[in-house]
Amino acid sequence: MLKNYLTTSIRNLLRYKSYSAINIFGLTIGLSASIFIFLWVMDEMSFDRFHEKKDNLYRVMANHIYPDGKIETYQATSMLLGPAMKAELPEINEVIQLSWSEDMLIKSEEKSFYESGFYGDPTLFSEFSFPILLGDGQHPLPDLKSIALSERVAKKLFGDSDPIGKSVQVNHKHDLKVTSVFADVPLNSTLQFDYLISFELFDKENPWAKYWRSGGMQTLVSLKEGTDLAAANAKISDLVTRNCKDCTSHPFLYKYADLHLYNAFVNEKNDGGRIQQIWLFSGVAAIILIIACINFMNLATARSATRGREVGVRKSIGALQSGLVIQFLMESLLLSLFALVLALAVVQLLLPVFNEITNKHIHTNFWDPAFIMGLLAITLTCGLLAGSYPAVFLSSFKPAAVLKGNVQSNFSGAGIRKVLVIIQFMTSMVLIVGSIVVHDQIEFISTKNLGYDKENVMVIEQREGALNNREAFKNDLLQHAFVQSVAFGGSQLSTIPITTRDAVWPGKGDVSISFKIFRCDQDFIPTVGIDILAGRNFSNVNKQDSANYIINLKAMEAMGLTRENVIGTELEMWNGKGKIIGLTNDFNNGSLHEVIEPLIFMYATNLGSYYYIKIDGRADTHQVVASLEPTVKKYDPDYPFQYTFLTEMLNHEYRTEAIIGNLSLSFTVVAVLISCLGLYGLASFTAERRLKELGVRKVLGASTLDLIT
Repeated sequence: MLKNYLTTSIRNLLRYKSYSAINIFGLTIGLSASIFIFLWVMDEMSFDRFHEKKDNLYRVMANHIYPDGKIETYQATSMLLGPAMKAELPEINEVIQLSWSEDMLIKSEEKSFYESGFYGDPTLFSEFSFPILLGDGQHPLPDLKSIALSERVAKKLFGDSDPIGKSVQVNHKHDLKVTSVFADVPLNSTLQFDYLISFELFDKENPWAKYWRSGGMQTLVSLKEGTDLAAANAKISDLVTRNCKDCTSHPFLYKYADLHLYNAFVNEKNDGGRIQQIWLFSGVAAIILIIACINFMNLATARSATRGREVGVRKSIGALQSGLVIQFLMESLLLSLFALVLALAVVQLLLPVFNEITNKHIHTNFWDPAFIMGLLAITLTCGLLAGSYPAVFLSSFKPAAVLKGNVQSNFSGAGIRKVLVIIQFMTSMVLIVGSIVVHDQIEFISTKNLGYDKENVMVIEQREGALNNREAFKNDLLQHAFVQSVAFGGSQLSTIPITTRDAVWPGKGDVSISFKIFRCDQDFIPTVGIDILAGRNFSNVNKQDSANYIINLKAMEAMGLTRENVIGTELEMWNGKGKIIGLTNDFNNGSLHEVIEPLIFMYATNLGSYYYIKIDGRADTHQVVASLEPTVKKYDPDYPFQYTFLTEMLNHEYRTEAIIGNLSLSFTVVAVLISCLGLYGLASFTAERRLKELGVRKVLGASTLDLIT
């Protein structure tokens, strides 16, 4: 019986080649888009799920309560919290303390590479699934002079020789011994690192972090089986309260494997995150498949007169309606399978382009059961959805009516086809409007006046050589004709990480206001074009401004000052007691998703990470890079010359929005294409059925243009 159904299905598909081709092409496009989305969703859902102990791994988060009642949730913790939790909470199995990710120069003899990694506890390897390949797996970092390298970096430094016991120099500062080599970290890991240095060294070198109110590191824990999470969180909060009476941050444990998808918090409550993107694009995939299935339904019902006689004959010789339903569903599933084969070929061909758009490294694994099951589920759903209505519609024909030629009048299905076509284009229009909104959002981000000049500003990181010879370094850079100015800046301008409530000014009282802190020299504000509204810029003459400050308008308002009295007001901060010497216009000192915050500029020439170089806009970028590289490497020859432009740095901050925009546009084009394809099929079928009418009209004198119109 199955063979008969299959043979008949193939025969019918070959008999109506043009309509089969339209259906297969439409389903191929729809399945291709759905498979791309499915691969992207699988990749997102796989993050941090490969750890064997994932059910017991947690990240310590903190709810920071501001005086106005606003609550901000972040991942920074005090260095004192981890040991205290380990000592006082029996629910804790292990504590893993990590610094923030840091790029360092790893050097061995003549080879040196700039790599990213952490200072961290060796328990990272025992609790997380980052396998040790070489060295003592039980003691991967036996002392503070130890370093663990990834397999990739170990091979770059030492080739095929055994790296265990060999020395490496880190940032020209530490001579460390390689005590273990771990497997390269998977791409679907939130923690990405190529080295791990003993946390004891970080502890020794950073006494500033040994305060309950500091937040200079991150803490991960593994809980014992059966731990009551709510009770553990209550104990952790109480632990901080007992040790720090004036702390306004309350730590809590959050499931580590969930943080990639559920990473957004609003007033201490989880508010989704990347999971919303997954639901969004899963919905888009469903819409695209439905649009493709509607094409099949419309063409199948439009051909009802053609297939009606077949149904009538089959029923008259004893065929049951259930058998006919199976027959038509078989045709639909066969079309879906053909489309699946073509879709997989399209996916393989376009996967590099998709990876570039989404900034991913996705690949198809045909041995992955989840991937195979997902493909089959998508294909079966598509086939059954596309064939369900035509199967019921066509199999319900009455033999007597059909054989008398009454199919056209009673069973044309024209009404439902019109409804389905309207649904197709309505959903396509929804996607188009959504894409326009996303595009406008990206356009807003890229063209918004941020309050400073982001164009033609090259940003390079500060290294030891430049730090120790900063005046000579800046002078050498200024010798290039295309360099207009060189400034020192403590951090990235779009993501200023340092905040404080330590500022003191006359009349402050008991208020607690958080200020962002940006360290810079006298050249920074002119280089990036921030407007000074009152007062003056820093001056380095006799270091007269080493304890003076410049603030923005938001800071002036927060302090209760006015433009008339702000200049000259006393202000005490980390540089000591000084005065406010300048007032700048407000500029975006954070994400465009957030409001502009109060900010204080502090004079500094060495506490920070970046040099901002203003380039003549007429200069050729390649020539600029080629000319600046020898100058930079003159001071730090072992470091690779790495640079970015301020515009690129800002674009990187909004890469998620850009990816969503590109995906939205791509899938909207796909949806419209499929809809138009279905309309073309219906139009061509209608034209074919009206051949006699067209012939009569031409005989009576109608031109081709009249008929087209």
